[in-house]
Amino acid sequence: MRMITKLLATAVLTLGLTSLSVPAKAETGNMTLVSQAKVTKFGRVTGNTKGNLYSFKTDSRGALTMSPTHYLKNYGKTAWIASKTAWVQKANGKRYRYDYVTETRNVPNKRHAGWVLHQDLKTPSKVNLNAPYVNQNAVKAWMGCESASLLEGFHYKGVKKSTGLVAFMKHLPRSKNNNPNNGFAGSPYKVTPGVFQSIFPKPLAKWGNKYTSVKNISGASVAALRSQIRQHNPVVVYVTLHFAKAQYDHYFWETGIDNSHVMVLDGYKSGYYHVSDPNQGKYWVSAKKFKRSYNYKHFAVAVQ
Repeated sequence: MRMITKLLATAVLTLGLTSLSVPAKAETGNMTLVSQAKVTKFGRVTGNTKGNLYSFKTDSRGALTMSPTHYLKNYGKTAWIASKTAWVQKANGKRYRYDYVTETRNVPNKRHAGWVLHQDLKTPSKVNLNAPYVNQNAVKAWMGCESASLLEGFHYKGVKKSTGLVAFMKHLPRSKNNNPNNGFAGSPYKVTPGVFQSIFPKPLAKWGNKYTSVKNISGASVAALRSQIRQHNPVVVYVTLHFAKAQYDHYFWETGIDNSHVMVLDGYKSGYYHVSDPNQGKYWVSAKKFKRSYNYKHFAVAVQ
């Protein structure tokens, strides 16, 4: 515990205050930082108007001062990433859990961060980012669902908002040997017999990273996809057309799913997931159908 308090004392977070009213009274007294540990990063949103964001500071004796910096009520729709957890023992002898959280805004030097009482943040039971719809069929890009889905994610993030699908796909990386692990195989505008017409997550993420932060999160569980959504990150997911059972075929590079389809996952609620499907529009699909279809490959790319 002594090492932890010393480390924290040398790495106190100073938060820039905004024009919003903030709590002024620090909590002092016989308080100590008992322990802290890293946690798996996950997104949460504020739901308790009584909560505060705090900075922690320990003195040479290990006594803790908690200084409130912001009211959570001013960030009612903000998602926060929890990265550490700590237990604080207060003067009454009771221990309280606090999470260290960082705002999800993609502005690194302007993100608010600090400690918050664990129960003052609520994990939402329903989220719908409502990502913009990009219609692949309107430009006859019958096989262009990967590009359209990535562009939907970009438009949600405010990236390339004035760029249409045709202009976007002019820069689509192509596979010279028709291997989707290297780039797009075939043409997004016509069916090419014998070719698995797709671009897989690794080259898709590499292409996307030329414009904004895109991460290949293939292998992620459905729960991890929900965490991305809570962080306001739409996810390009590889599923099956109409969420039907997979139809497998063998290709020179590996086994592929012939009825594969790609869309953006951007929301969830009890028993359902929300998608922006470049083939059929925006809609809710049953969790059972989505999970079965996604779990065939666990292919996913997050637009962060």
